[in-house]
Amino acid sequence: MSPLVSATGVAMLLLLGGAGGHMVMNNPTPYNLNIEPLLQVDPISGGLYPFPCHNQFGFTTRTPVEAGGATLVNFTGGGQHGGGSCQFSITYDEPVDGGDWNKSASFKTIYSIIGGCPAVFTDEIRNLAPAAMDQNKRQDGKHCGNDSGIDCIRQFMIPVPKFLKNGPATFAWTWFNKVGNREMYMNCAPINITGGTGDAKQIESLPDIFIANYPNDPEVPNCITGTRADKVVVNFPNPGKYGRVLEDPVEPVNKPSGYCSQIPPALSIPTFESDSQATGSDGGNTRSTSIALTVIPISQENNPTARASPAEESTTSTAVVMPTTNIPTSETQSDGASSSVSRLSTTPPSMSLPTTLTTTIYESSSTDLTPPMDPHPVAGKPNNKAVACPTNGELVCLDDGVFGLCNWGWAIPQRVAAGTKCMEGKIVKRNGGGGGNYGYDSPDRKVVNPDFQGAFKGTYQHTN
Repeated sequence: MSPLVSATGVAMLLLLGGAGGHMVMNNPTPYNLNIEPLLQVDPISGGLYPFPCHNQFGFTTRTPVEAGGATLVNFTGGGQHGGGSCQFSITYDEPVDGGDWNKSASFKTIYSIIGGCPAVFTDEIRNLAPAAMDQNKRQDGKHCGNDSGIDCIRQFMIPVPKFLKNGPATFAWTWFNKVGNREMYMNCAPINITGGTGDAKQIESLPDIFIANYPNDPEVPNCITGTRADKVVVNFPNPGKYGRVLEDPVEPVNKPSGYCSQIPPALSIPTFESDSQATGSDGGNTRSTSIALTVIPISQENNPTARASPAEESTTSTAVVMPTTNIPTSETQSDGASSSVSRLSTTPPSMSLPTTLTTTIYESSSTDLTPPMDPHPVAGKPNNKAVACPTNGELVCLDDGVFGLCNWGWAIPQRVAAGTKCMEGKIVKRNGGGGGNYGYDSPDRKVVNPDFQGAFKGTYQHTN
């Protein structure tokens, strides 16, 4: 069993900062996040916080995870250590009958992120300014609400392979920080997998997670990735087929004794397969549907546009949108063809004229127009501007001046109108008055066709 900590001991740990700085995964919900003995934010070590998973396994529910889809991973923490490299893995070797974790448990890598995880900073030496603590006094910082923000804690949509085995399992996040002591962090979460095919051969072919910077435990192989004086972005020896490179790998200036010789040179950057290949999605039979979004003041409201019929190749619906910037005017579709797409101007439109955004959505050929009931994200990332979001149809505040509408797992960032801000899932006036929930009860504009959202079934893939 994991070391028992009395109530007094927990209080002392909190007082001394044991549950304060550093980072923990908060979604999927990890073991002992809010259950004593509390999950601490410390790196794993051969002492109090052993490999794997701090030897903790207390939970009340398992996070549902759909094979062939994706799961949102988010973090809490006050010590981001300049970011670094992360791996995400699955194991079926869980403790049974109240026993401890087996140190030979096989954690199979499903996704690797080199650099930029869980944050990127303009000043790497400094951590983020403290924000509100969680209920167990763990420090926190500003959150990006996406996977690409700077000077904030990122979140990631991690593809889950279709070939996984259904049933109880453990999802793990491991992190090698860029700045500070050379450490390895590990949090584990109980999950329940559905929709998998259970291909044992493919599961076994997944690489084991990289383990390093783990002292004082002769039962677990160990090496070090550098010294405290180094800024290190770990280039994983075997990252697997699926992942991303968000920041170039960085080697230590002088490789110390005990250095992980299996780490490839920084210039040897891996090439990953696409996220759709990671989940095992083949795209199916798709066709293109064009959706036009128009900003129309109430004074110019016309008859609502009817919902698309299944036989139509393109459908025009109208809904309020905000002006955005720096959006390209051409795009490449999934079949390799190039097409021209009308975009919002970088200049705020005159409210006396409608401004139209036309985008292409790949729609299932099914004639069933009922939107999917599953609120969890199912789409691959549509483009490099998209940010992960957990609930379809929800307005997401990415910053007080930037919002997005969650479209089956992804939102495209858009600027709010002058004089407004995004706050707690609503667009409101900057002076605090009115505004309401954007797209539903705004006092000066509204959605002409409220049925637009969710009108089409299938995996949405924007080509912005």
